[in-house]
Order: sequence, then structure tokens, then C-alpha cells
Amino acid sequence: MKNDTGFTLIEVLIALSVVAIGLTAVLNSSLHSAAHANLLQQKIFALWVLENKAAEIRLNEKNIPTANDEGEQQQAEQAWQWKTETKDTPNPKIKKVELAIFAPAEQNQEEALLQQNLYLRVQQP
Repeated sequence: MKNDTGFTLIEVLIALSVVAIGLTAVLNSSLHSAAHANLLQQKIFALWVLENKAAEIRLNEKNIPTANDEGEQQQAEQAWQWKTETKDTPNPKIKKVELAIFAPAEQNQEEALLQQNLYLRVQQP
């Protein structure tokens, strides 16, 4: 009587296919995670630009922007776009400034990454 020990070719092929499917899932998950890390990094840089621009507007409260304005600010060796839109509020002593931050120009993103509304007191002369 012959004592065969070991795996048959079919068993080896099934085991390899299970391992290949598992490794594909792991690779797909890591690629997805890397893409989210890049988006998170962009949002953090956008938040810094937003905080800097908001502080600049608040510190210069004697000269509240009276019209829409836009510009560019350097952050993390990238040129970030910002836009402000000034609006009246029901209270004449308060102005609303909508601040929006856009991704660097080379990414051609038209939707704002971050937006914030600032309510500023109008200085009476």
C-alpha cells in the first residue's frame, strides 16, 4: 500500500487563488487609504490657509472688505486660492464675510475645499 503525503495540484491551486484574492484586497485597501491620506493632507493645508486669511480679515476690522475679493496665498509650497464675498446682514452694524478656500491652481478644482462665514462689527466713524 502506497502512503501519499502532501498536497495535490488542485489543492495547491486553490490555496494560491485564495492567497491571491486576499492580497488583492489588502493592496486595494492600502491604495484607498493612501488616496484618503492625500485628501486629508490637502484639507489640513486648506484649513491653515483659511485660518490665516480669517485672522488677517479680523485684525484689519477697520477696513472690512466692501466687495468681493480673491487672491492667492502660499502654503506648503503651493499657491492656494481664496475668495471673499461681503454681504449685509439685518443688523446694519454687522457685515457677513463668506470666505472660501480652493485647491492649488494646478489641480483645477472648482469646488471650495473649505468655507467659513465671518461676522464682523462695522466700525462707526
